[in-house]
Formats: sequence, C-alpha cells, structure tokens
Amino acid sequence: MHSPTNAALPEPLLALDHIDTFYGAIQVHFGLSLEVGRGEIVCLLGGNASGKSTTMKIILGLVQPKGGTVTFAGEAITGLATPKIIRRGVGSVPEARRLFGAMTVRENLLMGAYLRSDRATVAEDLERTLDLFPRVKQRLDQRAGTLSGGEQQMVAMARALMGRPKLICMDEPTMGLSPLYVERVLELVRDINRAGTTIFMVEQNASLALQIAHRGYVLQTGRVVLTGSAQELLMDPGIRDAYLGGEQAA
Repeated sequence: MHSPTNAALPEPLLALDHIDTFYGAIQVHFGLSLEVGRGEIVCLLGGNASGKSTTMKIILGLVQPKGGTVTFAGEAITGLATPKIIRRGVGSVPEARRLFGAMTVRENLLMGAYLRSDRATVAEDLERTLDLFPRVKQRLDQRAGTLSGGEQQMVAMARALMGRPKLICMDEPTMGLSPLYVERVLELVRDINRAGTTIFMVEQNASLALQIAHRGYVLQTGRVVLTGSAQELLMDPGIRDAYLGGEQAA
C-alpha cells in the first residue's frame, strides 16, 4: 500500500474549531481544531485517553462540547441530534462494529438506509455496495452475530455506505482483527475513498493507516501536538518511536 500524493489541501468538508470538551469536571479537549478536506482520508492518532474516540462522538452529536464549533459542508452542526447529523451526510463505523447480532446481514445493511427518504434507490445501492463487498454478499441471509470479526467489520462498513454519506467516521476499524483482515479492511477503506467518500478515522495500526491516508493529526491529552501529510508523519522520528514501534496507538 502506498501513500496518496499530497497536493494543496482541498476544501474542508468537516472542521472542528477550538473544541473544549468536559466529562464532569474533567477536561478532555483543549481547543481542539482539525479539518478533513473533501475526498481525503485523514487519520487521528494518539495514545490511550488522548481524546480520540470522544472526537468521533463530538462529530456525531453523541457528546456536546462546552465550547467551539463543528462545521460540516459549510454549516454548523454543533448541538444537533445524531439523526439530523446522519441525514446531512455523516456516516459512522463505530468501535466494536455494533451490529444487530440476531438480525441477518441483509437486515443490518438495510438499517443503514433507515433514515433515507429515497426508498426506490435503496435496492440499487445495496447491489452496488455488495459489489464492493463480495464476502458480505455471500453472507446476506446469515445472522450477523455468527460472522467472524473481520466479516462483521465489513458489514459495518457496508452498512455505513447504505446511508449515502459524504463522510464516514471510522473508530478503530481494524481493532481485534487478524492480520489478513486488517490488510483487507484498510484496502476497502481506500476503495471507498476512491469511489468518492471522504474518510476520517481513528486507528490503532498507525503505520498501516498512514500508508493509505492523505494526512494525519496526533492527539495528546486533548491537544493536537502534530499534523502533516501521511508521509511526513511516517518519517517523523517521534511518531515512529511513539506509534510505529512496539507500542502502537490505542
């Protein structure tokens, strides 16, 4: 896998501007600012308790910041309920997949289109999505809870696509997967991006994530301490020591 060529930064699709977040009296983000340009894959790296997963929850409206603004497609979405954010074009592949285990794979995929009003095109989109995920296509009538971890992750990604998102937020998409599935899932992330969907992901496999990403941010105790092209971050000695050696970002 190779890093995409980095040119001038594209127009921002998503922007977080001076976000301050608290859990009770504990501050999680300190003036967090970052941007994801249209058509990019941007990864967020950092150690445990750095605020990575909370960043995803802020974008999706699951946690409300005390200060700052989240902008998507040129409009502020801070304070909106999660369904409204999803309707505007933000998809999610949550940590640990969060599938409905007792439902079939097909039913899980159709749940991804639950908020869509263009019902007539859902069947067409299902076929198009299954072309990208042939393994999922083979499991359509199987209960999601009986799939392997890698297969469940593919279903979660395909489900997100069924909402026709402009942006997909992925929280640790390779967590707990075998090396073979890690490689395959990251290839699928790149395929989804090449088909026109912007990707923002938190990922523990920093080295592999940076090989498919355009840019990255490094978060440390709620602050961005480093940002740059994926290639720059891969070459940075501090990043290599902290995240690309024996102890990878969690």
